Amino acid sequence: MKLHDISRPIYTNMPVWPGDTPAEFAFAHTKAAGYAANVGRLRLSLHAGTHADAPYHYNDAGRKIDEVPVDTYVGPARVVDIRGQTLITPALLAAHDFAATPRVLFKSDSWTDPTVFPTTWPLLSADTPAWLAARSVALIGFDVPSVDEITSKDLPIHHACDAAGLVIVENLDLRAVAPGVYELIALPLRIKGGDGSPLRAVLRGHD
Repeated sequence: MKLHDISRPIYTNMPVWPGDTPAEFAFAHTKAAGYAANVGRLRLSLHAGTHADAPYHYNDAGRKIDEVPVDTYVGPARVVDIRGQTLITPALLAAHDFAATPRVLFKSDSWTDPTVFPTTWPLLSADTPAWLAARSVALIGFDVPSVDEITSKDLPIHHACDAAGLVIVENLDLRAVAPGVYELIALPLRIKGGDGSPLRAVLRGHD
């Protein structure tokens, strides 16, 4: 089965959340400079690029990234087409059966220029996290930077997802992926005490 890479590349000056740590990749040592090996150095926020939010990111009592079971991030997933929508509601999702796909990835294709950080994107309605959890969904993923608005200070949708027991993945790149059922493999780094982690996310499925 084909592997679809749904991760955004990490590079110096990549678009990041306004005010967050700028991303920087550079070589600390190079063979050209006389060292025995090329050794790279990476500096970035745990929420830059394709990443997982640990519950601790928005809840001081929540699990840190090394405490979230790794199998949360591996297994059957459904890519749902929400292109053209601004609000993701239970009514919009009611046609889908999530019983066999406890991971749901929303394909909006709303981030049209990957070099420029977007300012608006589709959002979940307040009742959607609990509705998904009632259908055994445990992970939700988005092809946009956040489940909340860029101007949000209290992160209501993050907290609604937390209350529903949903783990959040953000900044996926689903442009080349057709809606349907896949296997998700998106393991976070084992960062002790981390509030999140970059992901190398792939889908295994349709050619």
